[in-house]
Amino acid sequence: MTRVAARVGQRRTIVDGLTAKESKIEEVRKLQNAGGVTQGAPNPTYLKQSGDMATFAFGMGLITFAMLKLSNGYWNMAHGTGKLD
Repeated sequence: MTRVAARVGQRRTIVDGLTAKESKIEEVRKLQNAGGVTQGAPNPTYLKQSGDMATFAFGMGLITFAMLKLSNGYWNMAHGTGKLD
C-alpha cells in the first residue's frame, strides 16, 4: 500500500528532461552523410560536427603524453636511472 502511494506522487524531473528532448538524429545524419559514401581520409566522419576537433585534439594530446611518459619510464629502467633510493 505504501509503495503504490509513493509511486503516484513521483516527479521524474531529471529523466523527463532527458526523454522529452527533441530528436536531432536526422540533422546529425545529414551532416554525417554529406559528401557521399566514399569519404576516406580527407573528410573523416569523426571530425564533422562542431566540437569534434577539440575532442580529437584533447584525446591525441592525452595519448601523446602517455606515450612520452611510457618511453621515459622504459628508458629509465633500461639505464638504471630515476630510482627513488
